[in-house]
Amino acid sequence: MAAAGVILVVLGLFPKLAAVIAAIPNAVLGGAGIAMFGMVAASGIKTLSKVKFDGTHNIMVVAISLGVGMITLAVPNFYHNFPSWAQVILHSGITAGSVAAILLNALLNGTEDTAHTGTDATQSGGA
Repeated sequence: MAAAGVILVVLGLFPKLAAVIAAIPNAVLGGAGIAMFGMVAASGIKTLSKVKFDGTHNIMVVAISLGVGMITLAVPNFYHNFPSWAQVILHSGITAGSVAAILLNALLNGTEDTAHTGTDATQSGGA
């Protein structure tokens, strides 16, 4: 990954090399984009296969987060009437889905200690 960044910086320093890259046909760039985004999706699916869905609210977190992330694809002007600071955050489906996942995980699953130990004031042997 770092090597790709260095290559891009070097290409930016030499306008002739940048012109060669700019001459790449859109079909080739589209094919590379399909492969790149396919790899990202496959990595996400691989990561989700390791998540424990039984006995937790993780399935709900994933479902709602994916839905929130896809709102901007289905209805591009959905956040049009939101305040400008919220539009900046929610304009990207990735950001909206990520924020939804973080908030829902904190709300539904809580912390790992309370979820796994199952102890609270009523179960600690008190009256």
